[in-house]
Amino acid sequence: MSSKTSKGKRVLIITYYWPPSGGAGVHRWLKVSKYLAENNECFVYTPANPDFALKDESLLQKVSPKIKVIKRKIFEPYFIYRAFVKKSDKGQVNQPSSVDASKSPIKRMGKWARGNMFIPDPRVFWVKPSFRHLKKIIKEEKIEVVISTGPPHSMHLIGLKLKNHFGDKINWIADFRDPWTNIDFYDMLNVGKRADNKNRRLEKEVIETCNTLVTVSQSWANNFVELGATNAKVITNGFDSEDYKQENEPKKERFIITHLGSINAARNPEALWIALSKLCEEREGFKENLSVRLVGNVHLDVNKDVAKYNLQDNVSFVANMPHKDAINELYNSSISLLLLNDAKNIDGIIPGKVFEYMGVGNPILAIGKPNGDAGNIITENKLGVITNFGDAEAATKAVSGFYESFLNNDLRGFTKENLDKFSIKSISQSFESIF
Repeated sequence: MSSKTSKGKRVLIITYYWPPSGGAGVHRWLKVSKYLAENNECFVYTPANPDFALKDESLLQKVSPKIKVIKRKIFEPYFIYRAFVKKSDKGQVNQPSSVDASKSPIKRMGKWARGNMFIPDPRVFWVKPSFRHLKKIIKEEKIEVVISTGPPHSMHLIGLKLKNHFGDKINWIADFRDPWTNIDFYDMLNVGKRADNKNRRLEKEVIETCNTLVTVSQSWANNFVELGATNAKVITNGFDSEDYKQENEPKKERFIITHLGSINAARNPEALWIALSKLCEEREGFKENLSVRLVGNVHLDVNKDVAKYNLQDNVSFVANMPHKDAINELYNSSISLLLLNDAKNIDGIIPGKVFEYMGVGNPILAIGKPNGDAGNIITENKLGVITNFGDAEAATKAVSGFYESFLNNDLRGFTKENLDKFSIKSISQSFESIF
């Protein structure tokens, strides 16, 4: 294997999600690694046989040829979990938050197994064999920086074992794209006392052992500090300008609202459906002009509410599509829809699609918490409007304002002049600063 060069640092990134994985989990490190590889020798360690819900072969073309990808087979017992849930739930099992709070004993048992048998997650069986494999790689390749990114948080356990083995010889950065015990669906897993104690013990050990803990929002950083972190740093997600070079295409004749990504039960915006229904009834021509496009997996509650509020003719459910095609959906839309989870950790939730929406430049209509971290980004950077959960009156006013601008051919996107800090290149430089 190669020896150390004078070019930057030698960096190992441990990530479960990597192309051809699709969905939100893959984009942060797919993009950051591209820019890191310009100044550093980068290695990515990822499963050879991952079990992910979404697949996007087109993302393989975005992997930097400068990166050395190391793959190793993983054993993960999701077949046990799937034995407890209906076959129709298969596309959602990797996202427990999207599983409804069913009273079915079978589903409850499945969630109990997920929360109590596999700690912190079903990828935990990859930890020991990965440690044995990677300690050889680190020694042979003279790796200086190790980055583990989760969820799944088992990736951090690999980083923990490597740090305990190599000590000061490696700089370990634990990147939390989501919290661990404070993640929004943790309570849904029916975690018992013994499993909860183990989760919290492992979480604390990771927090206190890593050289730097990175997370994507200030609220979550504050939470980690409360749990004992003394080295927490906020590095948000971002957008890659390379993906957004086309100019906005002429908008379609209809008033088009587009949402990218899955919508679980906690994101179902009933207040928005009420607002749209009201405007369809009261404003002449609105129903004929309105088109809502939901691209990705959608919870059954959304379908029910769309029917409940008589919006079947206006709302389209669009299957998952390659990332580039999804971005084109936004370019052909009037406004971008952002739906936040109505969850206990809402303050720190900044979905990756916020930054994709930044890249496109359409005004954003968000449903969430106005003074949460995502709401602050939208308001401070004048990206659009965010209304509170359940506030149908505010949602009606916001949509009406956007529609009025649409009718007057004056629906303008936001300026990107002050968004450089959210570019992936800047995000990559933030990581390099802690190498």
